[in-house]
Amino acid sequence: MIDLWSVPTANGQKVHIALEEAGLPYRATMIDLTRGEHRTPEFLALNPFGKAPVMRDPDGPGGRPLVLAETLAIAWYAAEKGANGLVSDDPAIRAEQMMWAAAISSSVAMPFAMQFFATQLAPTPDPWLIETMTGGARRSLDVFEARLAEREWVCGQAFSVVDCLLFPVVATSAKRLDGWLEAYPALRRWHAETARRPAVQRGMAVGAD
Repeated sequence: MIDLWSVPTANGQKVHIALEEAGLPYRATMIDLTRGEHRTPEFLALNPFGKAPVMRDPDGPGGRPLVLAETLAIAWYAAEKGANGLVSDDPAIRAEQMMWAAAISSSVAMPFAMQFFATQLAPTPDPWLIETMTGGARRSLDVFEARLAEREWVCGQAFSVVDCLLFPVVATSAKRLDGWLEAYPALRRWHAETARRPAVQRGMAVGAD
């Protein structure tokens, strides 16, 4: 049984979906960031950066316990361990999947995170920062709109770990943008198809109550 310390945000949802799609049993404990639970000595022993989610698998590679932090690393590990097609066996497709997974965790996550900070957490609103980060978030959606206009899933005809990582960006983070997906028909289609998957529904429900 995998132990997961997580948060009910897009980053946590990405991991929840990946674990559900991989079919791996796990036990999720929600970390309350407002109470500083990510800064306790016990949590910092798991991840010295003080970020959730964090995973501990008592039955890691070679039967040895494994602790992993960082959303992309946990989701990719789950996809590989589940061995049910979330990561391709084809080296070229696999490399492409890693590229898009990394892009979601960096090029996409950064403007959305900064847009959240600028609009929700900043003590004094900064119009330039809000406009810049909102524009960056929209441009990242433009990339996936163009890509999904030509294929069913982000990396072709098969649902993959990349779709697990993208869904919470679209379903959770992008809802902060005016109009949400009104200007993105391909993303709307992809979002509707992904949202119907039982494992995605279970993953999104973790920590939601």
